[in-house]
Amino acid sequence: MAENTDILKNTVTSETVTIEQAKTYEKKRFSRRYRTRRLNRFEKTFALQMVEMLGDDVHIVDIPCGNGRFFDIFGNAKKLTMVDYSENMLAAAKEKIGDAKNVEFVRADISNLPLPDNCAELCFCMRLFHHMEDDHIRLTALKELARISRKYVAMSFYNKDCLRFYRRKLLGKKIRGSYVTFAHIVKLASQAGLKFVKRFPRVNTIEPQCLVIFENV
Repeated sequence: MAENTDILKNTVTSETVTIEQAKTYEKKRFSRRYRTRRLNRFEKTFALQMVEMLGDDVHIVDIPCGNGRFFDIFGNAKKLTMVDYSENMLAAAKEKIGDAKNVEFVRADISNLPLPDNCAELCFCMRLFHHMEDDHIRLTALKELARISRKYVAMSFYNKDCLRFYRRKLLGKKIRGSYVTFAHIVKLASQAGLKFVKRFPRVNTIEPQCLVIFENV
């Protein structure tokens, strides 16, 4: 496990999410606007591609799992470990999924995961890195994902090289989330022992959301 315990607890996770908010998170966050519906399809297509690459006879770690947004895609895996720091998100996921023998729920911070080394073929980390405010936190998280993965780490981050970021900056609008360049995230991943495999989209134009596959080396 990482030496620094819970360094992300106060920066990228929340203990204030109510059970009601947790249960309705996916619906409210991804179904009300065309843009968020499109992003949801984009991210789920990415998850499906990972399953097609690996098949079902694998162990997948979904962190943060939220209220189980990707369970319909990962649910047939031999083993699915769903990790979140929010107790209420985990409770909402358990209620949605029910009694599934191949699923375990773990409350943990990404900087200190109570999982064995090289235990999963895929560590899937969606919509977390854009909350991380500095490279120390990013690198610590990447090292933990690399530690528990014996094959792939698939993750998202906000790419600074996109029109949305520069337009908001030029207009003096508030920048929500932490942005880094693609080259920078690849450099940090390399320091964590991960090799770049593929990215989606190949070039970020309007949207900042960038999805990347790394392989553990």
